[in-house]
Formats: sequence, C-alpha cells, structure tokens
Amino acid sequence: MSPHNDMPNDRAFGRALHRIDGLTWRLGGVFLWLSNACLLVMLGLTATTIIARPFGWSATWIWPWTMVFFVWLSFFGFFAIFVRQMDVQIEFLAHLLGKWGMICTRLIANLCAIALCVTLCALMPQVIASARGYVEGAILPGFDEIPRISLYVPLFASAALIALSALVDLAKMIMGIPERAPEIHMED
Repeated sequence: MSPHNDMPNDRAFGRALHRIDGLTWRLGGVFLWLSNACLLVMLGLTATTIIARPFGWSATWIWPWTMVFFVWLSFFGFFAIFVRQMDVQIEFLAHLLGKWGMICTRLIANLCAIALCVTLCALMPQVIASARGYVEGAILPGFDEIPRISLYVPLFASAALIALSALVDLAKMIMGIPERAPEIHMED
C-alpha cells in the first residue's frame, strides 16, 4: 500500500481508480458481447450458405459480410481479452521470481500494452487516409457497400481503451492496489 493511504486525497484517488477500473471491466463485457455477436452472425451467414447450396441459392454478399464480421470480432475481442485478463499469462514464471517477479511482469505488460496501443492510435490518421473506398460486396440495405474505414473503428476503440486500462492498472500499482484477478467478476 501507499505510505500515505490514510490521507483523504489518496482514498479519493483510490475510489476514482476503482470506478474507472470497474467501468473498463464493464466495457470489456460489452466488447466481449459484441465479439460474440459477430461470431454468431458469421456462423449464421456460413450456415445459410451451406444449407442453401443444395437448393441452388447463393448470395454474393455473404462472404464479404462474413469477413467484415470476422475483422470486427477480432478487434472487439482485442480489448475484451485484455481487460478481462483472458489472455495467455506466464504467472508460473513470475511466481518463481517471487514478489518482484509479479511486480515486474505487471509493469512490463502494462508498459508494452500502452506502447502498442499508443502506436496504433498514432497511426490512425495514416490508416484513415489509406482506407478509402468500400468493402467490395458487403452490401448495405440501401444497396451501398460498407465504407472500408468502418473496419478499423473497433480496432482504434479497443486500442484507446486498452491504453486507458493499462494506465489505470499502473496507477493502481503505484497506489498499492493489487492487480485484478480474472476470477473476480466486477458486475457481481
């Protein structure tokens, strides 16, 4: 714990960190739900194609939309996996190194996440400039195709939220607040 954890400002800051941490946890749940919804739509479209083939029916728009939902699934899942700590962890190695191993892996993981996500967000103008046009065949109800830039919105949203979540965890670390364990569900 922080040596000054009894001071009112530290308690208020700790409460604020807990609220932001809870918000990112809940947003992780929303992104997990969106990722699963994308998977469900992909499976539905693929099943429709497989079932309709023997009847001689096919839709050229199914394959492009399946790819769009796959990209969205990956990008929504990017934040959900990070914030919900469902990624691959090497805790056994950190535990072998003792207290400092856990501190170092927490610090390194958050700094790497911040560096990666800040880099992604810094590249956003270049990506937007190069993402002109439409996703060929991904037809919207008005017979227009989906803009290519829409593929990247979940990526940049996830990157910004991961950076925020990692910054909050670093602040919690400085305040002496333990790392969130993935078994704990903040919604409960």
